[in-house]
Amino acid sequence: MLLRHLPASFLAVSAFLPVASLAHYQGGRVDSHAPISVMGDHTHGKGEWMLSYRYMGMSMSGAKSGSESLSTEEAFAEIPGMGMMNMKVLPYEMTMEMHMLGGMYAPTDNLTLVAMLPYATREMTAKSRMTMMMTTTETEFDTQTSGIGDVAVGGLYKFYDQDGYRVHLNLVLGLPTGSIEEEDYLPMQQQDAQLPYGMQLGSGSYEARPGITVNKQFPGWSWGAQASAKIALDQNDQGYKLGSRRYLSAWAARPLAPWASVSVAAYKSWWSDIHGEAEDLTVSPMMNPAADPDARGGQRLDLGLGVNLMGKQGALNGHRLAMEYRAPVQESLHGIQMETDYSFTVGWQKAFN
Repeated sequence: MLLRHLPASFLAVSAFLPVASLAHYQGGRVDSHAPISVMGDHTHGKGEWMLSYRYMGMSMSGAKSGSESLSTEEAFAEIPGMGMMNMKVLPYEMTMEMHMLGGMYAPTDNLTLVAMLPYATREMTAKSRMTMMMTTTETEFDTQTSGIGDVAVGGLYKFYDQDGYRVHLNLVLGLPTGSIEEEDYLPMQQQDAQLPYGMQLGSGSYEARPGITVNKQFPGWSWGAQASAKIALDQNDQGYKLGSRRYLSAWAARPLAPWASVSVAAYKSWWSDIHGEAEDLTVSPMMNPAADPDARGGQRLDLGLGVNLMGKQGALNGHRLAMEYRAPVQESLHGIQMETDYSFTVGWQKAFN
């Protein structure tokens, strides 16, 4: 009876997929790890530990409000402006890079301890516009920040491991180690000043980062899914806290050889506006939408394509190299914000007994 309610396309695709399950989950398979941009995707056996390094990049550009892309003129028209010269600032290009060092250790078969240390660099180009005596002038300026972000520590607790399934809880705590008082030179203020929220390196708050992850293997392919969140537990020293962020990921992978697999994935994310406002932020939301705490929320759907490689012999035995490219297919933003162009992750992992 239930089959009548499934889409015909799903039934057609399912007819070509192997349905036999494995008796036990095989952690040594090349596709036993999720795409490299998924964090906390797998656990280890007792006594195992793992080191990892990830390089992540993201590009944003243009302007968007809701689900509509805006031209530069349309975006400037929506910014109220400030002062006698009607000063306005429009962020329109931003690149973010992050280096992430990770460590995992399993004191038992069911518990894997994790720690992650990020180092981030953010660069933004903005357009400024002023009108004086019926004459409008437009210039550009750049700002940059770099440093350690928020460290994460916690554990992954595996509670189900049967019939090719592995299911575990993600129990992670974010620590407020990243700066929220980064400054750079702002031409309109003619001095160094605190930068808006998107240029800060951390949240300034302790964060609960709960989640649940499921992995499923078949003889010729595998799939997985993860639901997770980041929830600020306290107000930071600047008098605000980031809105909650929720993530839902699903992926499927197929080995091409014992040492290589490919994956496709979908990533849905939601994030809320900021609660409160930064006490030392002198940039006005009337002049720059990046300084508006009520214009920081949104949602996005990304699709990803990835490759996982694993050494099987010699000096490369056990080393994993993985890459994934992600692009948005749907995005809706609260207020004027930059659109996401793409993101990518490249990473290395190595487990030791």
